[in-house]
Amino acid sequence: MSAINAGRNTAASSLGLGRPPLLGAVISEAVKLTTLRSNWTLAAVALVMIVGSGVLQGLALVSRLTDPRFSGQLIEARPMQFVDSVLWAQVLVAVIAVLAVTGEYGSGQMKLSLLAIPTRLPVLGGKTIAVALLGLGLGTTGAGLALSIPLTFLPAAGIDYPIDPSTGAGLALGSGAYLAAVAAMATAVGALVRNVVAGLAITLPLVTILPSVISSIPVQFIRDAAAYLPTTAGRMLISDLETTAPLQPWQGYLVLLAWAAALWAAAAVTLRARDA
Repeated sequence: MSAINAGRNTAASSLGLGRPPLLGAVISEAVKLTTLRSNWTLAAVALVMIVGSGVLQGLALVSRLTDPRFSGQLIEARPMQFVDSVLWAQVLVAVIAVLAVTGEYGSGQMKLSLLAIPTRLPVLGGKTIAVALLGLGLGTTGAGLALSIPLTFLPAAGIDYPIDPSTGAGLALGSGAYLAAVAAMATAVGALVRNVVAGLAITLPLVTILPSVISSIPVQFIRDAAAYLPTTAGRMLISDLETTAPLQPWQGYLVLLAWAAALWAAAAVTLRARDA
């Protein structure tokens, strides 16, 4: 009997089946993400949005040098302004994340994924990690370029651009970490609702207009609560937009992670409890 089991283990290893389920799920989901042209298109648009906005911000500062309205004023560039577009690129990252889950439910592919890994949770974990890594890569690369390219022409034009390697690296990594958390949260929402329309209808307002709508209500405790919405708190890591929450940037990011973790836990419970 031991000889038979050893033979089975050897065969499984030769087919790549001996790897941990989560690792196998991450590799599988990464392949799915990179083989869909729509994902490449959305990712490319997000990257161009982040980098292009940073370059345009720099050019806009240079144009002030010849604008009489700014004559005699000190023109200074703030590093954070070059990564503002990360807060818009999050919409595209969220769309990729939601579609990564709901697309499989719509096509029936999810049944095959769960058949391959009956314990189920590694499938959700693999999807979450794959899209989070995509968000991390887009945010870090895009923000890094958006911060670096203006260095090639702003100082030469006489515009003060006070940035050092540690500040630049912090903003670039912070942008990647922010998009990774948004991607994880959107994946969890998609797994909860299992429908592309419902998933997008919940996720996109949650990361865009809902915080502004709630914070505009003229009731102080509601405004204070709105400051703890996921993207409102999380954006403190890469933005100096004011909020009423007494949080440091890393604390705001922890609030975003807490939202993502809570939604992921709910998605994990429902995935185990419901049929595919």
